[in-house]
Amino acid sequence: MKKRIFALAMALAMAATAAGCGAKQSTDVEALLQKANDTMAQVTSMSAQMEVQMDMAYEEESMKSVVKSDMDLIMDPFKTNMTISMTLNDEALQTYEMYAVQNGDTVDAYMQVDGEWIHQPMASTDVSQYDAKQNMDLYLKNIEAFKVTGTEEINGNKTTVVEGLLTGDSMEEALKNSGIESTTAGLGISTEDLVTLMDSVEGMPVKLWISEDGYVMQYELDMTAMMQGILDVMSAGEENPITISKTLVHMTCSNFDAVPDFEVPAEALAAA
Repeated sequence: MKKRIFALAMALAMAATAAGCGAKQSTDVEALLQKANDTMAQVTSMSAQMEVQMDMAYEEESMKSVVKSDMDLIMDPFKTNMTISMTLNDEALQTYEMYAVQNGDTVDAYMQVDGEWIHQPMASTDVSQYDAKQNMDLYLKNIEAFKVTGTEEINGNKTTVVEGLLTGDSMEEALKNSGIESTTAGLGISTEDLVTLMDSVEGMPVKLWISEDGYVMQYELDMTAMMQGILDVMSAGEENPITISKTLVHMTCSNFDAVPDFEVPAEALAAA
């Protein structure tokens, strides 16, 4: 990226002074992304609110599903507690509480559903969608064709909005971390199916809101075009009756390095 910026600056050296400003902005946004990398690498805890929304239509029927997660995270070793709620066409389906604690290479997950605690050992990859820091690290290190598109205040913090694309392996990893497979499974589409069909997709737009001191206050992954493209490919040349108008993963972060330690409730541990 630095070589490309330098080459562009040389090519425009004899152009109008204004042209040089574009090269400076590229340098500035690259420096901002590096600062965010450095800042977020030092974060030990944080709070986050995640929303995964998928809007689709099939012939005369439409569906809007939303999964919201309100969570506190401690990074090393990984530990989170969260409240998760799901709605379908604005009708509440389910709300449950969850704790997840890293235990070596595995994670012990405890979920309270209908007042009953359930223990389920999981692979660390199975809870990666809830690891906001891991997702940010993926986006910050792999974003391409990035540019500054504005500024915005998030929770009282002035942020710079950076937009770009995830492609190739980083797009595949973002897909696995997004949690969207829980929605697409109802359509008969597995995570493996999604990964296999991703060759038809050029990239996934990603948006980052970065504060002056390098904290990622918000991020958003737009999977709409990818999901529609995959469904079109799966129709095998026939007319695809399903239209997806939105598939969006959005997370707002706060409370950096200020989340107090917490314990898994005794009644949850008893379920193990």
